[in-house]
Amino acid sequence: MTETRQHRSVSQINSFQKCGWAYKLERIDKVWQRPAAWLGQGSAVHEAAEAWEKSNRTMTLAEAQDIFRESYALHINKACEEQASNLRFWFSSGQYHGEVDIERRYEIGLEQVEKLINWHLAHADQEIWVAPDGTRAIELAFDIILDDVPVRGYIDAVRVVGGELQVVDYKTGVNPGDDFQLAVYAIAIAEQFGVEQPKSGVYFMTGKKGKPANPTYPYDLTSWTREKVSARFQELESKIALGEFEPKPEPSKCRMCSVALSCEFSAA
Repeated sequence: MTETRQHRSVSQINSFQKCGWAYKLERIDKVWQRPAAWLGQGSAVHEAAEAWEKSNRTMTLAEAQDIFRESYALHINKACEEQASNLRFWFSSGQYHGEVDIERRYEIGLEQVEKLINWHLAHADQEIWVAPDGTRAIELAFDIILDDVPVRGYIDAVRVVGGELQVVDYKTGVNPGDDFQLAVYAIAIAEQFGVEQPKSGVYFMTGKKGKPANPTYPYDLTSWTREKVSARFQELESKIALGEFEPKPEPSKCRMCSVALSCEFSAA
């Protein structure tokens, strides 16, 4: 009987590169993870954006913000049930601790939904791509095989800009600063739908408190070949199989690590 290979993802690559030991604790040992309000905020903004786009942009701002409210409450309540109902154990965001940060991010999320919608209404020329099977490319699922490694994920959006496809990923926090995630999405579009690989991608920054919402400059993805992307996943697969989970402790990194309390290498 052939063993089913575990699916890999961009988030797994990023997590492993940041710290192999944290990856092991989180994804293999499944130790307790410290909750953070920003996780619920990000998920809820994504869900509101998805609902608005899937309505063909007919949903009102108030309706989209209601989607955010419902989603945010669900994510926060789930984290309380599964991770820590005592808000003293939650991550702080600067001077904002526990309950204060949860309330603060509720307001920030509502603002981000508004800024996201307003930006897109002002740039109506950037249409959502419709895949060959008729699927509108919003929260577009993909499930591909890269040289025997199954890779799965969701693409926030694929747009048609200047007659060409462009992959988009919404970010409610910091800019990743590299184009690997976008490159994986571009390869996935070509693999799954048999179309030409998108040549560019952007991170759409929904704007922190007091900041505008804007896409980053377009990343040129043409240097990312299928082989180059596949090699990253092959390396991850190999290291996991060999049990090579290199710890990479750094004070600033460990302070923001969700599994630091279970880590013997923590420098927090």
